[in-house]
Amino acid sequence: MGDFNSFLYLQDNYYGSSSISIGMKEFKECVVETELIDINSSGFHYTWTQKPKKGVGILKKIDRIMGNMQFITDFPSSYAIFQPYRVSDHTPCVLKLPSVARYRPRPFKFSSFITSKFGFLEAVEKGWKQEFKGYKMFCVVKKIRALKTPMRKLLLEQGNLHASVTSLRNELDEIQKEVDNNQGDESLREKEMTCLEKFKVASYDEECFLKQKAKIDWLNASNSNTAYFHNTVKCKNHRKRIKMIKNADGQVYEGEAVNDSLVTHYTNFLGVEQHVEPINADYLFTNVLDPHVAS
Repeated sequence: MGDFNSFLYLQDNYYGSSSISIGMKEFKECVVETELIDINSSGFHYTWTQKPKKGVGILKKIDRIMGNMQFITDFPSSYAIFQPYRVSDHTPCVLKLPSVARYRPRPFKFSSFITSKFGFLEAVEKGWKQEFKGYKMFCVVKKIRALKTPMRKLLLEQGNLHASVTSLRNELDEIQKEVDNNQGDESLREKEMTCLEKFKVASYDEECFLKQKAKIDWLNASNSNTAYFHNTVKCKNHRKRIKMIKNADGQVYEGEAVNDSLVTHYTNFLGVEQHVEPINADYLFTNVLDPHVAS
């Protein structure tokens, strides 16, 4: 973190030369080589200003706070703040490392790899046979919502996919070492085949899970590269966090106070429940489906 004396992207330079300099190329090569990314930040974009006596002056982003994947893994809630530069020509750069993250229940997300697991079709069939009263679309929504519980249970039964792959990989290594020392042992070869099949299934499940989570589907299933997907997911989760927000009154909130400010804003914005007069909608729609066709 600090002053790198060179901007990284063309949009980091305002009202100056738009050509790519040698220093910019070398800085880009350095960032790629060391696998660094910008830490999720708020505040000023342009961190250096050439204060002119007349005119606009030059603005550049040459101060950065960056980290590698190990840093993102160790400090997933970290964020940077670039504050006003006041009398200086550089903005103060502040890195914040929240030590404790409060647990929040995660929303339901369907993992597509469980469709190939034993019990999936039976759970869907059982859930779809449930009866609900109301409009057709309301019943469909209720049935889908009711499927959350069996889908969560089925996903939970699969265990930790990453830990399973690691455990099976280590077990397979040990078995193959034994096979190398006891070539004629048929029981070892059978044990190896069984472990290999389990490892292939677990690896494929992990890759499908990470592909879906990272929203990347261009890599073939045979081209396993789970480290790339891991890093993509970590980067995406890091960048989408909101660690600082300014409300309509101009007040700034950080950390856990962001949640309360959002709830307060929408509570006031959407208002409170009031009495609504019913309207006669019998002749509102002239083109309607026949009830039999709708069913």
